[in-house]
Amino acid sequence: MLSLALLLLALAPVPRAGDGSLEAYLAKMRTEREAEWGRLSGRVQEIVAKFSTARSAQDLKKLHSDLDALGSEAAPLLLPFLDPEVAAGDPKAEGKDTKEKKGERERAADEVAVALSRCGSPALVEELLRLAQQGSPKGRMRALRVLGDCSEKERAAAGLRAFYPESEGALRAECVRSLARLSPTEPLVETALADPDPAVVRAALEALAAAPHSEPLPAVLELARDGSRASPVLLELVRYFRVPGMKLDEDSVAALLRLAARGDLPPEARQAVLDGFPHFGLALTPRLRKELEPLLESGDTALREGALVALTLLKDARAKRELLKAHDDVVEKNKGWPQGYQKRGDIELKIGEYGDAARDYRTAIDLHGESSRLPGNRDLWVNLARAFVLDGKLKPAAETLDEFDMTSELRRTLREDPDFAPLVEHPRYKRMFE
Repeated sequence: MLSLALLLLALAPVPRAGDGSLEAYLAKMRTEREAEWGRLSGRVQEIVAKFSTARSAQDLKKLHSDLDALGSEAAPLLLPFLDPEVAAGDPKAEGKDTKEKKGERERAADEVAVALSRCGSPALVEELLRLAQQGSPKGRMRALRVLGDCSEKERAAAGLRAFYPESEGALRAECVRSLARLSPTEPLVETALADPDPAVVRAALEALAAAPHSEPLPAVLELARDGSRASPVLLELVRYFRVPGMKLDEDSVAALLRLAARGDLPPEARQAVLDGFPHFGLALTPRLRKELEPLLESGDTALREGALVALTLLKDARAKRELLKAHDDVVEKNKGWPQGYQKRGDIELKIGEYGDAARDYRTAIDLHGESSRLPGNRDLWVNLARAFVLDGKLKPAAETLDEFDMTSELRRTLREDPDFAPLVEHPRYKRMFE
């Protein structure tokens, strides 16, 4: 690779008159570079082949570590593996390829994309842009994804800007995501909010939500108030608005609540609006309460409870009494039923009554007895620990997780859960999650 040749040239003594010409010296560097590639080629192929059959996350981690150890010089050798569909176009391979083999190569290509993104080599920009234009559909997507992590940000961003108007659908969405990673304030990302394809709008919102922001962009507010455009991307809109310190206007919140009341939208999106409502920085007004009425009367128990939880968090005492009374009645009628305590604990956890939630979860565990340790009861233990952490009681939280005996998969899950950050980062307890 030219960058390697230039580096060697910079470190080596400049040739004197008797040592030959500069052209001869560069030719020597190219020869040495090609020899180095020849040495690395076999090892790269070996690692990529193992990517396709790796059976665990630990196996993949080891292979990525082996690949990183080869250095950035190996990056150009990985490029052909980024688009196996094109590589398989060799006529000699026709008729010999099975569906299983194709799947293995695609899995390996996904891992190669991860490795190239981590490398961020500036020497690959032109080749990646060429692949984004000419590769197979999956190869083009991977090339765009890798470009978003390139260290040569300006050159990669310029190429993506040129690519954007020629693309559509999933390719344009991936282009938007990569542009946002290279330049969080990229104007094209905001422009993408007006795209007729919800996939592109969704990508733009995800990118904007990941960038630091305390005030909503006018274009996002305009989108939120347009029910036809906002409904397919409701989840992403809520995530964008749900930022500490964000303050929305009443019109925008009312528009979101109207969307939450629409029975034709996915329940998880409607619930997300209710979960986000108390965090939109706006006090409860008569108008907003009226927008909630269809949800308070909903036959969907989860949505009705979600509306009551939102009102409770907005300091509505009547809603809190109504919310808890239904669960108190269930517990009172059957004091030996662990699920009754668990469900009440879930509500108490949502409204910030952490001490009450911990007591109910503990009671449910005791009522389950030995069966409390079955995999189906994992959430019970996790939420008991969560209640302790949110209440600032780290020692009982750690003891709870230790009593449950965490699996390696649960350790990874909790490491990424923001509620558990105080426990994961504490010098005394962080070893539990390693």
